[in-house]
Amino acid sequence: MNRDLYLGIDTGGTAMKYALTDGQGAALFEGEVPTLPGDPIASLQGLRAAVVPLTGGDDLPRLAAVGLACAGIVNPESGHLGRSPNLPGWENSPLGQHMQSVFGDLPCALANDVNGALYGEFRHGAGRGCENLIMIALGTGVGGGVIVSNQLLLGAHRGAGEIGHMQLDAGGPECTCGGRGCLEAYAGSVGILRAARANDGAAVAQLVQERGAALTTADLATLANSGDADAAEIFATVGRRLGQAVGNLVNVLDPDKVIIGGGVARAGELILGPCREVVPQLVLAAEAKNVPVVPAQLGNLAASMGAASLAQEKETSG
Repeated sequence: MNRDLYLGIDTGGTAMKYALTDGQGAALFEGEVPTLPGDPIASLQGLRAAVVPLTGGDDLPRLAAVGLACAGIVNPESGHLGRSPNLPGWENSPLGQHMQSVFGDLPCALANDVNGALYGEFRHGAGRGCENLIMIALGTGVGGGVIVSNQLLLGAHRGAGEIGHMQLDAGGPECTCGGRGCLEAYAGSVGILRAARANDGAAVAQLVQERGAALTTADLATLANSGDADAAEIFATVGRRLGQAVGNLVNVLDPDKVIIGGGVARAGELILGPCREVVPQLVLAAEAKNVPVVPAQLGNLAASMGAASLAQEKETSG
């Protein structure tokens, strides 16, 4: 039987989402299994057991390669996972070796989670047909990834793409990294909800009181879309700060397109509209002022599909 399937894994703190793709990148199967934060090998073994029935037998006869994306500082060449706050039991581990111990001699590819999502969008989503891309993922925090000339930009120490910690205002709000005025402090959900709780608008204050600790950015977006100006302005501030970051990045990297993903980005035009207004004010090159700033297309499948694509490329390159 031909080895014609590629497994992509998106590892989070609570679940490992996976996709099995064919040679053309179509997702044939998808699912998830629990992550064991203290035991990467047992986690991978659980995932292998879930995938075996989908590939035709106990020895994974149709599986050609495996790719894994996870949050943290990932060295794709050595297979080492460094700092990874959401996976404390996985930090500073030989993750590539763990993958080999579970999947045998199959080619294995590793990537940071946002790099995996970016690569998924590059191959199968909003970035198809582009050679130079930037992705910013707005979630609890803010992650980023960059593709230059069709290659993921990793950097000398494998730490490139930390867009969320671009400082926009040295006197701005405190960020989870310990700095001040980072993009993440404005555009991550922690920063957005902090701004909501400090807002004195009547409807926002009522929402904050009603929802308490359960308040989400989706709640706030619903209020903004209902016509509340104070809630809308919270997102407009996020969008303007995002536009500031995008404008700076366009001046440095000159991409074909900028992709905005992550759960917070579901607020859509509440954020993207103000962002697109700011970018041309900051970009120097006339041809780049209207660089497309677009939403991601693949949603929760982005990182697993990107990891599968990286695995396929590793297998075909030998």
